[in-house]
Amino acid sequence: MKLSKEQIPVRCTIMRGGTSKAVFMRMGDVPGEPAARERFLLALFGSPDQRQIDGLGGADPLTSKFAMIGPATRPDADIDYTFAQIGVEEAYVSYEIICGNISSATGVYAIEEGLVPAVAPVTTVRVHNTNTNSILIIKVPVKGGAPVVEGDFAIDGVPGTGAEVALDYSSTSGGATGKLLPTGNVRDTVEVPSLGRRIEVSIVDIGTICVYFRAADLGLTGSELPGQLPAEKYVAAEEIRLAAAALCQMPQSDGKNITPFQIMITPPRDYTSLPGEAVKADDIDFLARQINVDGWMHKAFSGGASTCTSVAAQIEGTIPHECSSVAATPRRVRIGHPSGALPIFAHVERDTQGTWVVREVHFSRTVRRLMDGTTYLRRSLLDQ
Repeated sequence: MKLSKEQIPVRCTIMRGGTSKAVFMRMGDVPGEPAARERFLLALFGSPDQRQIDGLGGADPLTSKFAMIGPATRPDADIDYTFAQIGVEEAYVSYEIICGNISSATGVYAIEEGLVPAVAPVTTVRVHNTNTNSILIIKVPVKGGAPVVEGDFAIDGVPGTGAEVALDYSSTSGGATGKLLPTGNVRDTVEVPSLGRRIEVSIVDIGTICVYFRAADLGLTGSELPGQLPAEKYVAAEEIRLAAAALCQMPQSDGKNITPFQIMITPPRDYTSLPGEAVKADDIDFLARQINVDGWMHKAFSGGASTCTSVAAQIEGTIPHECSSVAATPRRVRIGHPSGALPIFAHVERDTQGTWVVREVHFSRTVRRLMDGTTYLRRSLLDQ
């Protein structure tokens, strides 16, 4: 095979983790200089372009994700993991979040690549997430020296079943702001110009920092699905996000910021999911819809946001707690999202000083390696 020198070959792997897909690469195969890395990743995914037709992106934020894996730089970790969200129609690369779905694939990838020895029946992989400088604990079922693929564990938003990969996010509290409750309050009020009034919000920082607001405050039922929100509701949600970021003193610049995630909450009610299946109010603790920058709704629910939401629901006085009345006790919090229901185990309580602390929070995903190979990047897009 003879190829033009106008293209640069780069080895890569595509992994599905939970309800997302990402391109995985070794740290040594990715440019280290920030501007060069951004050009590299935009070229890799074919962004900015609605279809991402000239790259590996899948024309959807859930498949426009990148994971970089390298040797551990902390003694309490086995590998380093850096996550990047790549814009689809916008030319941005964001390193703000962990991505719970893709982080589930890091342990499997590390074992398959020989970075961590396979130990049956379960291999524990300690992952240093460089985005938040936190340690994620991934437990991967192993048989015959390799991660198990088949199993009977199912998650809404992914067809079929697979082996259960368990994630412990207990150490991610305060990853963005240094505090579980960034403002020190369980509720704050923010001005929403498009609504012409102030509304109550709750801001919680674990997994991925989120700002919570009532669906009713935007004149919505909370059971809406992707594609059903009027444009002005996305405008209001973005105004809420920016106001929450200001309260948390989180810099916002160049249109590249995607956090805090905007989470719309409503008490449990019956609804029909994206796959057309009935979700009963008795099977969930509340409804949640993850609204993101660029005006789109998550088709399921991200791992980082689900971690944060399960914890927020156990903190008395927050909007998720108000809508669910979930007790602050070890239990599975059931989140009703567009593709179905998602259970997340959490244990939150007050310490001796009365401060809310997270004792435990974990969830599970299924993972599968989809492709190994070589991708080709246009040199002209890199040499700028």
